Amino acid sequence: MIPIFFKDTLNYLFSLDAEASLRVFWFFLIFDFPRYILTDFYLLCLKLFKKKPDADRDFLRNLHESPPLVSVIIPALNEEATISWTIRSLEEQTYKHLQIIIVDDGSTDRTSQICRQLARKHQTVEYYRFSERGGKSAVLNYGLKFSRGEFVVFVDSDTTFDRDAIYHIIKAFADPEVGGVSGNLRVRNYKRSLFTSLQQIEYIFTISIGRQVRATFGILPIISGAFGCFRREIISTKTNGGHEPGPGNDSDLAIRVRKLGYKIIFEPKAVCLTNVPHNLQSLIKQRARWDRNLIKNRVRKHSDVYNPFTQNFRLLDVITFVDSIFFHLFLSAVTALYLFDLSIHFSSALPILLTINFILYFCAEVFELLIAVILSGRKEDLKLLLYLPLFNPYKLFIKFVRLMAYSQELLFKFSYNDPFAPYKVRQRMIRW
Repeated sequence: MIPIFFKDTLNYLFSLDAEASLRVFWFFLIFDFPRYILTDFYLLCLKLFKKKPDADRDFLRNLHESPPLVSVIIPALNEEATISWTIRSLEEQTYKHLQIIIVDDGSTDRTSQICRQLARKHQTVEYYRFSERGGKSAVLNYGLKFSRGEFVVFVDSDTTFDRDAIYHIIKAFADPEVGGVSGNLRVRNYKRSLFTSLQQIEYIFTISIGRQVRATFGILPIISGAFGCFRREIISTKTNGGHEPGPGNDSDLAIRVRKLGYKIIFEPKAVCLTNVPHNLQSLIKQRARWDRNLIKNRVRKHSDVYNPFTQNFRLLDVITFVDSIFFHLFLSAVTALYLFDLSIHFSSALPILLTINFILYFCAEVFELLIAVILSGRKEDLKLLLYLPLFNPYKLFIKFVRLMAYSQELLFKFSYNDPFAPYKVRQRMIRW
């Protein structure tokens, strides 16, 4: 039965001329082939053939001879299982001039006890605690008040780092026009379940590679809250207002830094490991919260970016916003339209077309993974080839979660009721 199906598939494929191929595979050929294959190949060529610009030698010399203080702010909420590992990883950094600030958001487990012990043990560690939960934004802003460093690094309390991660993320500020730097996230618990393994592939494709591509073109839209660095002078509560309450505070802060005229860049060598959801329910919850921020921040709150008559209008920022909306919202909707089109107009050949699409995407993803390994030098990632056959169905599922989240935000403004922020904070949030 299976050999007959594959024979029929090959016969159908070879029967298509160029026009017919475009008609049935238009989504891959028009959108995903240029988006993934061509851009990844371009990135590879840049690494292999383009000469790197000379870094500011005085800045780099200063990093070694008289390194500026770097404040690392860690929000913590019931992190008794991970906070010690995060502090240990920071203490083992090759960059030593650190001020490590832990702000406890009213934890109810042993986090408080563990953090006090860490503060007594390590001179670089400072610990502050809220008596009741105030939300992540409040915690981060409270940490900012005590930060003394020229640069501020925000990290999650379940992250660990390559030993030179802080050095690499600070080195990126050799360019005085850089206001913020996004670190490179990878999945620590990728062996825990099928979902975490697929997220490891996703992080490699969308963060390690995708953010490099966007940064190359100057349109990087976000600095992850799990590992990002800023010049303190431009994000302090006295200047740019710090983090605003509610979900999406990391993307909001990156947008406001861009509005000030600074660059947002990505540093692939600044690697941190973070835990990701290991089951379907928690994955959907996380992604829906993330995706709603696209509507909240890039469609509503910062809509002035699109207006050429406002002071915040910059063509590159408009391209950044349009790029995010196009590739996340528009293409997710077009994916659903494409599947509907195949089901209606090619119902008899649908199994064959889905099989050919599967093969096309699988080959493309093998190509992407090979380029990622070449760029990173992490040969262990080749083991992820075993999970690639499941990655495209996973990616398709994530697109439908995205569409659900966009609908929730557009129609009902779900982000303002997200328990990510405490109820008392949600009541005071500005509704855009």
